[in-house]
Amino acid sequence: MRTPDNAVAVAGVALRVPGAADPDTFWDQLLHGAVALPGPQDDGTLGVGRIDRVAEFDAELFGLTPTQAAVTDPQQRVITEVAWQALEDAGIDTERTPGRVGVFLGCGDSGYRHRYVGADPVLSRAAGRQQISLGNDKDFLATSLAFRLGLTGPALTVQTACSTSLVAVHTAIRSLLTFECDIALAGGVTVQLPVGEGYTYRKGDVLSPDGRCRPFTEGSRGTVPASGAGVVVLRRAGEAGPGTRALLLGSALNNDGADRMSLVAPSPKGQAAVIEEALQLAGLKPDDIGFVETHGTATELGDQVELSALAEVYGHGSTSCALGAVKANIGHTDTAAGVIGLIKAVLAVQHGTIPPTPSQPGDGPTAPLGADRFRVPRQPDSWETGRPRYAAVSSFGLGGTNAHVVLAEPPRPADDSVPAPALWSGRGLAVLSASGPEALTRTAARLGAELRAGTQPSSEVLGTLWHGRHHLAHRWTHLVEAADEATARRQLADGLDSAASARPAVPEPSVAVVLPGQGVPLAGTGRGLLAADPEFARTWASLRSLVRERGGPDLEGCWDWPDDDPRWLRTDIVQPLLFTVELALLHGLRQHGITPGVLLGHSVGELVAATWAGVFSEADGAAAVVARGRLMSQAPSGVMTAVLTGEDAVRELTADLSVDVCAVNAPDVLVLGGEEQHITEAEHRCAEARMKTRRLLTAHAFHSRSMAEAAEAFTTMIGTLRLDAPRTTVLSNLTGRPLDAAQATDPAYWGRQLAGTVRFAEAMETLLGGDPHLVLEAGPGRTFTAQLRRATRGADNRPLLAELLGDGTRDEASVHLAALGTAWTAGCTTGDLAPAPRTGLRIPGHAFADTPYWASIPDIPQPASADPGTPAAPAPPEETEDLLAALWQESFGGPAIRPDDNFFELGGTSLQAAQLVTVVNDQLLVDVHLQDLYEHSTFRDFAARVKALLDERDDAQLLALLAEIEAEGQEGPQA
Repeated sequence: MRTPDNAVAVAGVALRVPGAADPDTFWDQLLHGAVALPGPQDDGTLGVGRIDRVAEFDAELFGLTPTQAAVTDPQQRVITEVAWQALEDAGIDTERTPGRVGVFLGCGDSGYRHRYVGADPVLSRAAGRQQISLGNDKDFLATSLAFRLGLTGPALTVQTACSTSLVAVHTAIRSLLTFECDIALAGGVTVQLPVGEGYTYRKGDVLSPDGRCRPFTEGSRGTVPASGAGVVVLRRAGEAGPGTRALLLGSALNNDGADRMSLVAPSPKGQAAVIEEALQLAGLKPDDIGFVETHGTATELGDQVELSALAEVYGHGSTSCALGAVKANIGHTDTAAGVIGLIKAVLAVQHGTIPPTPSQPGDGPTAPLGADRFRVPRQPDSWETGRPRYAAVSSFGLGGTNAHVVLAEPPRPADDSVPAPALWSGRGLAVLSASGPEALTRTAARLGAELRAGTQPSSEVLGTLWHGRHHLAHRWTHLVEAADEATARRQLADGLDSAASARPAVPEPSVAVVLPGQGVPLAGTGRGLLAADPEFARTWASLRSLVRERGGPDLEGCWDWPDDDPRWLRTDIVQPLLFTVELALLHGLRQHGITPGVLLGHSVGELVAATWAGVFSEADGAAAVVARGRLMSQAPSGVMTAVLTGEDAVRELTADLSVDVCAVNAPDVLVLGGEEQHITEAEHRCAEARMKTRRLLTAHAFHSRSMAEAAEAFTTMIGTLRLDAPRTTVLSNLTGRPLDAAQATDPAYWGRQLAGTVRFAEAMETLLGGDPHLVLEAGPGRTFTAQLRRATRGADNRPLLAELLGDGTRDEASVHLAALGTAWTAGCTTGDLAPAPRTGLRIPGHAFADTPYWASIPDIPQPASADPGTPAAPAPPEETEDLLAALWQESFGGPAIRPDDNFFELGGTSLQAAQLVTVVNDQLLVDVHLQDLYEHSTFRDFAARVKALLDERDDAQLLALLAEIEAEGQEGPQA
C-alpha cells in the first residue's frame, strides 16, 4: 500500500473509558465483548458508565497547587493526564522534539463549578473568580493544556456536541496538512457528575429504559450516558516513524442544515454527504472499506437514519463490511465518543481483527442493516484478507454537525517485516524520571514488572526511556553491562528496584571538574573510550597532533603501551599525555552541553584547567605543557612518598632532613619529595611514629627544591606566550583560592606553580565551599572523587560524584557513560545517552499520583466574616499572623505555611497574588498593594509588611465608620 502524500499518521493513542484506562486493556475488553455499563442500581436508578481517577490528579507533575487542582473541572484534569499518556504512547517528548505541537480538544457540560466549587466558600475565596473561570470554562480547555505541557501550536477548544472529538481530529488534520503545526493532540472528554449518580428513564427519552445500549438491534430504545476521554497524537505520515498505529487518509465535516424535522433530528442526506466526501478525499471506493465504526447511539431514529446513510455510500460492493458501535461496550461518552470510536478503529486496523459488538441479555435480533454487504459481528473476526485494511469512523453531533474519517492499517516495510530492533551492544544506560520520589518508585515498579513478564528488547527499552519520555525533575540512572539480551533485561529489571534512592535534579546545576596530575595509573588510558566514542577519538587525535607540532612526543598508540613500559615514568611524555586526554574529556563535556563552572587541576592539571579557561590558547597550552614536562624531566633525580598524616606533624618529624612537602592532597594525606637517602630516612621515621607511607612511581621529586632551575626556565618560556584572565573559575594550587587575573597573566606565577607545594586540600575545601551539585574527575583514576566521598560523608548537601575514565578496573566507555548519566541526574541537559529506538516500542509510562482534589463544604470555623456583606472589626494584633498564615495556606492548599516560604517559589501566579491581596484587605481592612507582595514575597516579610500597615491605620476612625455602617443597616432602607 502506497502512503498518500496527504496522509496523517496516528502516532499515539490514550483513553480512559468505563472498564479500561489504557489502549491494551480497552482492546482486550473489546475482543472479549465486555460490557462496562452497570445497568440497574440498588436505588432504582440506571447506572451510567464510570471511569477511574475522576477526583485523583497528579497536580505536582503538571505544576498546579492543591488549591488550583481542587478548583479545576475534573474534565480538564482527566484530559491533561490522558494527553500526557498519548504523548508517551507516541514516544514523544515535546520539549526535545522539533516542531510546534497543536491542541484540539472539546469537553462536555460540567456542573463542577456550580455544584461543588460554588458551594465551597473557602475554596472560592482562595481561588477567586478568574482562577475559577480558567479552571472550568470550556474556552480554556485547550489553552490550559497547551500551557501545562508547553505546547506552542494552535490551541483550539472545539464544541459540536456528540461529534466534538472527531471534529477536533478533522481540525487537527487540516492544521497538520497546512503546516500550522507539526504534531497535534486531538480528542475530547466528558465526565458525568455527580460521580456515581444514575439516571431515571422517562418515556420518550433518548436514554435506554434498562441501562443497556444495543445499537442496530431490533427493539433498541436508547443510549446510556458515560464518562470517557480519548486523545490521539497525529503527525504527517512522512515524519511519523516506526511506531505508527494507523494512517488517516481522508476526513470530512458538514452540517445537516434545515433539511430535517428539528434542530436535534438527524438527516440521512447530511450524513451520507459527509461520508461520501471523506471517502473521495481518501481516494478509495466503497468496496475497499472493511469496517465502519458507527455513531451507533441505539436510539430507534438515530440507528435508522445512520443505516440509511451508510447504505447509500458503502452499501455497494462485493466484499463484506462489518459495522461496529463501541457505545454497546461503554455507553455514550458524549463529546469524547468520536475519538474513542476512532481509537477502536485504529486498534482494529493495526491488529488485523474486527472486534465484536457485544450481545447482551434482552437483545432482539440484529436490525435490517440496509445492505447485503453489512454485518454486525458478535465474535472477533480475523481481518487478514491479503489486501490492505481500510476502515471508517462516523460521529454525528446533536445539532447536525457530522464528521467522518477514513483510515488504513499502518504502513508495512517493503520486505513485509517489522523493523528489527537494535541488537544488544553489551552496555547501555537506563534513565527514568518522574515528578517526585513516590512517582519514580511506582513508575520503576511498573516497568520492572513489565520487563520480568515480557520479552522487550533491552536496547529498545533504553532508547524509549531516553527519547520517548519527558525528562522530569526526579531522576534515576542505571548502567546495564551484560553479555547477552536476557541478562541485560534481568539486570535492568533488578536495577529498577533501586529507583527509590534517586534524588531531585536542579534546573541549572553547578558543575566542578577535577583534573589529576602525575602519579595516576596511565597504562591503557583511553583505549575503551576511543573504541566507543568517535567524537572523543577525533578530538584526542587533534590534540595529540597539536602536541607533536609544538615539539612534544608522539603519543600515537600510547593506549597499548604495556604496564611496565619505561615511558610511563618519563615526565616529558606523561604530562603532554595528561594534557591531551583531559582536554579531550573537557571537549566531550561541552559537546554534551555540560559546562563546568569551577576547574581544579592537580599540578599539570592546573595548566589544563587554565587552557580550558582561556588563560592559554590550546596551541600555547600545548607548547607550555611540552616545555614543562621536558624541563622537569631534566631536573635532578629524586623520589616521592605519600604519608598519611597532617602537615605539621611531618614537618616536625623531618625538620632536619632535606625533604620538601610537595603536595597536601588532604588534611591527612601529603607527599614528600627529595633525594633517595633523605626520603628513605623520612619513611623510617614515619614508620617508627606509626605513620603509613607509600613510595610513588616517579623519577623526580616534583614540586620540591630540585625543580628550581626548571621553574626559572619555565617562567622565561611562559613570558613568550600571550596570557589572558581566566573566563572560568580555576582554583590555584599555590593558594587554594580562585586564580585571579593578576596571577594568571604573571609568568612568575607559573614558575612558582611548577616548584611550589600543591595546596590541593585547601583548593578542595574551596571547591566544596561553593556547594557544587556535581563534581566530575576528568582524567585517569578515581583518586579525587574517592577523596571527595570521604570529605562529604554525612554532609547535608553532598554533590554527585563521577569519574569520566575510571582507574582501569572497569571498561572506560561504561564508566564514561555512567558519568554522563550522573550529570543528567544532577539536572544537566546532555546529548543523547541512548540510541533512538527502531521499532516504536511501547512500555509503561509515568505513574500518576493518586492525590484526590475535590471542592467541598468544610465544617471548620473560617476566618471570613459570617456576613460577607458586613466588614469585620479589626483583628487583634496577636491574631494577625495566624490569620495571614491561614489565608496563605488557603491560597495554595497543601501543608501549613512556614516563615521562609516564598509565594512565587510555592507556585503562586500573578492572578493568585491579586486574589490573595484582595482577601487580605477584606479580612484585615488594610490597604495592601500587589507590589507589597512582590517586594515581600516570603511569608515572614509579607506578614511584617502587613503588620506595619496595620500600625499605620487609624483604628478609632475605622471603628466609627463600622458603627455608622451597622447603624444604617439596622434602620433599613428609606422610602
